[in-house]
Amino acid sequence: MPVNYEQNISGDTPFKPEYEEFINEYKGRGSLKVQTSVAQDAFPIKGVFVDVALIYKGKRYSIYHDVTDASGIVNEIVLPSRLTAATQSPETADDGEPVYLVSVFHPGFEEVVDCPVTIYDRTETILPISLNPTNGQMEDGA
Repeated sequence: MPVNYEQNISGDTPFKPEYEEFINEYKGRGSLKVQTSVAQDAFPIKGVFVDVALIYKGKRYSIYHDVTDASGIVNEIVLPSRLTAATQSPETADDGEPVYLVSVFHPGFEEVVDCPVTIYDRTETILPISLNPTNGQMEDGA
């Protein structure tokens, strides 16, 4: 079961003040689903470590991590976004959406680092990632 995004940030993290500022700036909420597979999306990969990071004020913060299930999925990662109304107002329409960076790691597969993904308010974004075996062959359990 994925961890709630807002519970991922503890009071001990140096990101806490910036996080409060960030969520006040981006009051919308969207979700991200990461799907990992191999062999031209034919087989899901269980046990892939998924990390979601954010560049905020010039610093990189890892804000969420989980491991894919038997279907190769990490589901319902809730992330801040701009409110839908802000995208429809002439004053704020040009303001950018937050861009998150997704990295995936699994022994036996080439890692994928900093795949950009944009999250929109009240929308589920699906990010399919196809991994390549490091030895050129299918791994057991893939």
